[in-house]
Amino acid sequence: MTSLTRRHFLKISAAGTATVILAGCDTDERWVELEPYVQPPLEQISGIASWYATSCRQCPAGCGIIARVMNGRAVKLEGNPEHPVNRGRLCARGQSELQVLYHPDRVTGAVFQAERGSREYEPVAWNEAINTLYERLNEAGSRVAVWLGSSTSDHLYDLFRRFTEAIGAPAPVRFDLYSAINGYSALSSASAQMLGRSTLPAYDLGRADMVFSFGADFVGSWLSTTGYSVEYGRFRSQPNNQRGYLVHFEPRMSPTGAAADQWLPIVPGSEALVAQAIARLIADGDTGSAERIERAAALAGEINLEAVPGATGVSMEQLERLARLFARAERPLALPGSPLTGQPNAAQAIAAVQMLNVIVGAVGQPGGMSLSSALPEGAPAAAPISTFADVQALLGRINGGEVDVLLVHGANPAYELPPGAGFTDALQNVGYVVSFNPLVDETAVWADAILPDRTPLESWGYNVVTPTFQGVPVISSQQPVVTPLYDVRPTGDVLLTVARGIPAAASALPWTDEVAYLQEVVAGLPAGAQGGDDAAVRWARFLQHGGWWTDAPTGEEAGAEAPEAAAPITASAAEFQGDAGEYPYFLHLYLSPLLGDGSGAAVPWLQGTPDPMTTVSWRTWVEINPRTAEELGLSHSDVVRITSPHGEIEASVYVYPAIRPDTIAIPFGQGHEAF
Repeated sequence: MTSLTRRHFLKISAAGTATVILAGCDTDERWVELEPYVQPPLEQISGIASWYATSCRQCPAGCGIIARVMNGRAVKLEGNPEHPVNRGRLCARGQSELQVLYHPDRVTGAVFQAERGSREYEPVAWNEAINTLYERLNEAGSRVAVWLGSSTSDHLYDLFRRFTEAIGAPAPVRFDLYSAINGYSALSSASAQMLGRSTLPAYDLGRADMVFSFGADFVGSWLSTTGYSVEYGRFRSQPNNQRGYLVHFEPRMSPTGAAADQWLPIVPGSEALVAQAIARLIADGDTGSAERIERAAALAGEINLEAVPGATGVSMEQLERLARLFARAERPLALPGSPLTGQPNAAQAIAAVQMLNVIVGAVGQPGGMSLSSALPEGAPAAAPISTFADVQALLGRINGGEVDVLLVHGANPAYELPPGAGFTDALQNVGYVVSFNPLVDETAVWADAILPDRTPLESWGYNVVTPTFQGVPVISSQQPVVTPLYDVRPTGDVLLTVARGIPAAASALPWTDEVAYLQEVVAGLPAGAQGGDDAAVRWARFLQHGGWWTDAPTGEEAGAEAPEAAAPITASAAEFQGDAGEYPYFLHLYLSPLLGDGSGAAVPWLQGTPDPMTTVSWRTWVEINPRTAEELGLSHSDVVRITSPHGEIEASVYVYPAIRPDTIAIPFGQGHEAF
């Protein structure tokens, strides 16, 4: 057998695919026993590594990974060099998935909780746990709710959707802090408004020559971080020794701001106003081609340019220079980042930035913006991300006594939602709460039962990748790389087992297990780069290569041409809560590149890795400008209390020169009471 190195796959011919398959592609019974083997499995040779392609599930991006397995144990993860999203790279969160697998605090089997919130768990046989779940669901009828996270496998979303549809319950809510802060729903709404299809936009960053980033921390924690980091490398090293130029607008310097050619510390919430001012200056001047000026005149709303410098912190001279740079660049591109999505007018604010892409004709062009590539007919669709309005609607149903059973997978709403949402109080109206999460998080503390799912490195699944890159639609595959360490069951199999006893659901979920469902989905895919006419060959290649994708762009992206200019786009001013006299500073919250939305807080590698901008680890800190710190008599590591209209926290000071004096910044991720 050809050996595998860290950066290369086993290459096989089409003729040999049916017989020569990466070890264990047809089963999840992998070996985890320590050496020595008495009778080692055929695919395992003592001291020789085996490699399995699968997907990272630490965020929704869907990066492909390869797991190095020695003597039945996963020992190292690397990026999949064939995968179109990350192309061999892997971020720190992806590397940390090993510690999720071997985490000492994992729930090792099904448990019941004596009383919600007591943290007194009693082990229970899986048959009893599944039968109890069946009885509760059968009694509940349509009074069932499902809450999923953005990193929940798309195949699980589809199974839960089929189940809820069959029993007459509302579709699953798919919402967590990661998708909310990154503005998945707001970006999709803006795409529908401007380009006619509700999906995440895709940015061809690698072929742009001028990028204006409005708070999009694409090398830190924005959408597909690893994928855009690869694109950033291409952006900086283009043919003929050309180097793209990056301008980053953000009140606090992020990793992307540190990598930019120019970082402009704008007033928080003024990103859309800066974009509107640039559009207006292009329309009013001779800064670009006649076509670009004409588009700008049609799209740029009326704006008081004299008031912009005071409202944004960007001088008129700088604005005029930026307008010239953007209008005269050959392939300019504007990125709407997460600061835009935290405003009540998020879709309008994003549209104000996307307007710049329309003005310069970047929609559907190389180095420009398009919509994530459409998958062929018959392929599974990407699971939608719910809005906060959907969350409020579900909480309204719960508070109204309309939910008897709540199923939670991949999300932690008790931690992620603000206290004012009243999630834990609402649970008093639910008769039975089940958490499928493998660790006891804040939501599992209030569950009646924990039926732990397998961790990603022990699981089957797929992920419909969005955003896509270079016009290539991708479905990432997920397969077990080791035998499950504990007595844990796949959530998909639990759901399929329960559905057999409910007549309406049984016909909608006829598969014997989740692998049978996955094989049926893969059999329906077109040939693609890893295809083949034989279903068994297609399944083998789907697992071996890490997914399905086409050899080249489909050419079917929605919005391939710039839309016709409609009414001018004007975003209303940002809104902030709290009286300025009582609360004199802006609070800038951002996703940690390591802990993300807090879902990585249980992993020691991520806690112990120094933050790339401050080198702080293992704690929450408050970033304060040196001038502000001096005025307040503060220095490094002083503990301060930060108050807002919604609550207060105590944290240590980090004197950070790369932040506005009127702004303080705090990363998300800590503050857990469980995990």
